[in-house]
Amino acid sequence: MHTPPSFSPPPPPGGETRRAAQACLAALAPTPGLPPAHASPRRALGAMAGRLKQGGAMVARMCLGESPSADGDAWALGASAGAWSLRYRHGAMQEEKPLLYLCSPASLPALRGVLAESGERGIVCNDAETQASHWHKGVQPALPAWLVAQHNCTPFDPANGEEVRAILRAALETLYVARQPGYFYLATHDEDADDSTVAAPLSAADAAAAGLGMYRVSPLGAAPCRVRLCGAGRMLAVVADAARLLEEDWGIVAQVWSCPSYTRLARDAQAAEQWNCRHLRAVPRLAHVQRCLDGSAAPVIAVTAYGQHIAGQIGAYVRGRFLAVGADAAMETSAPWLAVTALKALADDGALPVRLVEDALRRYALL
Repeated sequence: MHTPPSFSPPPPPGGETRRAAQACLAALAPTPGLPPAHASPRRALGAMAGRLKQGGAMVARMCLGESPSADGDAWALGASAGAWSLRYRHGAMQEEKPLLYLCSPASLPALRGVLAESGERGIVCNDAETQASHWHKGVQPALPAWLVAQHNCTPFDPANGEEVRAILRAALETLYVARQPGYFYLATHDEDADDSTVAAPLSAADAAAAGLGMYRVSPLGAAPCRVRLCGAGRMLAVVADAARLLEEDWGIVAQVWSCPSYTRLARDAQAAEQWNCRHLRAVPRLAHVQRCLDGSAAPVIAVTAYGQHIAGQIGAYVRGRFLAVGADAAMETSAPWLAVTALKALADDGALPVRLVEDALRRYALL
């Protein structure tokens, strides 16, 4: 069983600490010098890490035997450069730790090596997904399952640079302003987003919602949605394509949600459930996933490029029919299959004739 390192509680934030944290938050504000909103998570993160480093934040590039960065790579930062006043106590000693760790651990032992170095503090960013691998998402299947079980870790799978910005700001607020224990983990890929999933910087409300685990991508339309499609990381673009197929080919309006952290959503829902059990006479708390999805009983299909159990974490807190789809599912995670899955869910609810599902299987050559 994993035992986190022992710490004395961090000192309360002083004026200098707050100023340092606010300076880092300001460095993450959208500016013309940073990649556009649709930039890949890895490219955006490299640029943001450079901005943080210029502002005095400590950033570490952890190689741990991996191949060196190519010339001009935004992740090719010095081993540790700069310093700032956010310190954490280790026994009687005080030791500065980097704010941000850029690394590529594909196995659980390699990741635990990074965490031993970081003291399980800060923001750990893994770009193993960009490396050639026979594993889904570039990492051993044990790694994401292990992260879910570590309650001092908040794992995220951002779809684009705008989500990275929102998550970094949430991490700064949580770890360095509110001084909560633990660390954030970001899986990063290197594919730019399609403009259909992000065309502009996120609004303040959407950025805050992304930091909590999910936000709506598709705008509210005049026609009611028939099905809700949720995607994380690379799967958000696939989910958006499935929504397009549903509308163009079958006249079905689908609502698209980005879910950069199914784990955070599930933990928040569990916490709300426990609080409600202990406070029976108080106004019940509503979890973020319920605030997002409880307005309709339309089926919800949650998609991840990890094992489907990652997306399945929110199933108990979703109103209506729920299906989780992952890399280990019997079907492929393609837009046509997801469109057929949505049609099948509607047919199972009696909202569509089964014949329509059969027509879709033939149309997309999936029989």
